[in-house]
Amino acid sequence: MLKILKFLFIDKKRILLVTFLLLISTAASLVLPTIMSAIVDKGINGADMGFIWKASLIMLAVAFAGLAAMMVSVKIAAAVTAKFSNAIRSAVFKKVNTLPFKRLNEIGTGALITRSTEDIWMIEQVAYYVMRGSITIPVLIIGGTVLALLKDVWLALIMFSSIPILVIVLIIITKRIKPLWDVADAYIDKQNSIIRERLTGIRVIRAFNREDKERARANNATKIMAVNIIKNNTHMGLINPLSMFLLNLAIVFIIFVGAKIMQNPQKTLSAGDIIAIIQYITLVMSGIIAMSFAIALLPHIRVNCSRINEVLDSDSLPEANDLDGAPFEGNIRFEKVNFSYEGAQEATISELDFEINKGEKIAFIGGTGAGKSTIIQILMGFLPLTGGEIYFDGNAMSGMSAQRVRHNISCVLQKATLFEGTIASNIKMANEKATDEDMYEAAEIAQIEDFITELKEGYNYPIQPAGTNLSGGQKQRISIARALLKDAPIYVFDDSFSALDFLTEAKIRAKLTQRLQAKTQIYITQRVTSAMFCDRIYVIDKGFIVASGTHKELLKNCKIYREIYLSQTGGSR
Repeated sequence: MLKILKFLFIDKKRILLVTFLLLISTAASLVLPTIMSAIVDKGINGADMGFIWKASLIMLAVAFAGLAAMMVSVKIAAAVTAKFSNAIRSAVFKKVNTLPFKRLNEIGTGALITRSTEDIWMIEQVAYYVMRGSITIPVLIIGGTVLALLKDVWLALIMFSSIPILVIVLIIITKRIKPLWDVADAYIDKQNSIIRERLTGIRVIRAFNREDKERARANNATKIMAVNIIKNNTHMGLINPLSMFLLNLAIVFIIFVGAKIMQNPQKTLSAGDIIAIIQYITLVMSGIIAMSFAIALLPHIRVNCSRINEVLDSDSLPEANDLDGAPFEGNIRFEKVNFSYEGAQEATISELDFEINKGEKIAFIGGTGAGKSTIIQILMGFLPLTGGEIYFDGNAMSGMSAQRVRHNISCVLQKATLFEGTIASNIKMANEKATDEDMYEAAEIAQIEDFITELKEGYNYPIQPAGTNLSGGQKQRISIARALLKDAPIYVFDDSFSALDFLTEAKIRAKLTQRLQAKTQIYITQRVTSAMFCDRIYVIDKGFIVASGTHKELLKNCKIYREIYLSQTGGSR
């Protein structure tokens, strides 16, 4: 928790200002009962209207000063806590971008969303009340207690008699709610993951008529989450009525005992003193109630902080200190490479042993789930090898940083990803120093230039988040243009033509052949038409390379490749 709180003190000056203003406001609250007591004793009992008017004006001025100080402090405190939560979110965002993909998968997308939103929001709210309460609560309790004792010791002691009972109840409630918050937050993560899966896979769910089962999964997670939150709120809801009961009970006793004391002529207790003590006990109890809620929320905040710290404390990818090394020439060698996902019974890819020479055009072809994209993910350093080694120009990949590997590879991933901005900003993401002429050339090669020039905004056409205002083929072609803008010795196209018609694909291939001469090119595909023009084709099945060769050689010698070819061409050779 202390690690999270350090983000709060990046704005020390405004925190000190809030502290000063809250002291003024709290002091005003403590002065008002004393003025009221004087009005009752001197003004009302003495029938002195002049004193009443004078004291009332003073009381009004004090109240106005306290109100003004409180209003300004609230505004500043809100700004401070907003900056505080923004600092935490920025730290989490930066940390997530440095985490290995294995760690990202362990935490889960749903959990990261919850921690960046609900958890941080909860901490922001509590920080706001803590910043205010850490000043007002102690001053109210201590100041109210001292002033009450100065009025009458016995009446003040009545006030203290209810505090131990409230403390005991708080301890019991706090112990009960922490495990409930643990479960509730875990199922908020699960609920986010389920909803995200439903949104991204809604077509598949409907195609296989799985709506009821998916709805049941979401309902079950929501029910468990709701039950635990309701139990927590029920426990916390006991604090306020119990505190008010004890407060009113104490007030009744104070009035009763005070009336008895006033009947004793030897005592100097006045009606104004009793009114002041009642107001003091109200202030003290309001401080205790506020503190009670803070203590009751502490288990939840500890859970929120621990979840955020779990992200911040995760090991990041090591800093790259080899980016200045010589560029790759483009030679790649896989030596008995294996990879298995954690918990999987079988390896995703097994005993991959092949070599790609500089300037070669290579294709990997196979059915869905054969392991083609996994090869690219381990080549890019997104997934760690579980066996074997990959070599670039004879140098082991294990001795390089992932950043250096990616620095030398330009890749179009299987899922075309665009970002909010413009077409130009998305293409130039690969090379911010590229000129407009370079961008136009890359767009022309990717066969997207005609579409862009027809747009009113041209290259400044605004792209919505995830490119939702573009078709799949348009997103793929923009992704290809982006990859071409990066000058790299190795180019990877992971199923990058799947949304394109065959004519457009043929035009892009012809342009790529001219543009990427002497560059190593790797194509991951399910289309024979994308692979048949490559220098060598590797056929992948169940994680193994079952055959390799040219298009003609594989048609003659590989049954799997021949079946793929015939199924896609209708039997024509």
